[in-house]
Amino acid sequence: MKLNRLRNTALVLMFVSFAVMYVGVFWPRTVLPFTLAAGFLILSLAVGIYFRLGAVSVRLPQVECPNCHRMTKIIGREDGCMFCGTPVRLSDE
Repeated sequence: MKLNRLRNTALVLMFVSFAVMYVGVFWPRTVLPFTLAAGFLILSLAVGIYFRLGAVSVRLPQVECPNCHRMTKIIGREDGCMFCGTPVRLSDE
C-alpha cells in the first residue's frame, strides 16, 4: 500500500508539472520561463521519487498475502497488500 501510494504521488507530480508548464504557455511571455522552470523542478522531483522507489523495491521482502495468496512487497514491518489492500505483517521468524 505504501509503495503504491508513493508511486501514485510521483505520477500525480508528473501530471502537475506538465499542467504548470502548459499553463505557462497561455500567460504573458515574461511568466513562461518561470513556469517552465517550476514544472521542470516538479518533474525532477517525480523522477527522483521513481528512481528511489525502484532502487528500494529491489531489496524489499516479499510476503504471501493471506487473503489473495499473491506475493506482495512490503515496506517496514506492516503494510497493505498491493493487490487487495489486506494488512500484511512481516513475521518474526
